[in-house]
Amino acid sequence: MRAVNGDDRYRSCPSWCQEPAGHLRPEPDGPGDYHMADIALIDLPEMDGMRADVFELAVRVEQYVTHVTVYPPVITLGSGDVDDPDREGFTADEVEGLVVALQRAIATLRGGSDGPVSSPDGS
Repeated sequence: MRAVNGDDRYRSCPSWCQEPAGHLRPEPDGPGDYHMADIALIDLPEMDGMRADVFELAVRVEQYVTHVTVYPPVITLGSGDVDDPDREGFTADEVEGLVVALQRAIATLRGGSDGPVSSPDGS
């Protein structure tokens, strides 16, 4: 995190941001703003006993910026309201670990497992 008070560098978007250039306007004592990139909205169909209605999983890259701090970017995953401010954010390393675990689960289902599933760090 770095201070941005009096520094206009935070107003330039990272390469992944899909918002219009110059969109950040955090007020000194007001709420912050976000850099955002919508990655995917995945429709998962109804499954008996698991999902009563169609379920959407939204994947987005976000970075929260206030007048004094630029927070690290995170990947958010969630269902329901895509703009829910309480969506959980994950670092790139955390999502990479999740991807590895899901790939191993798929390999297990398809018969390609070579033993018990371990965590991404080898434990």
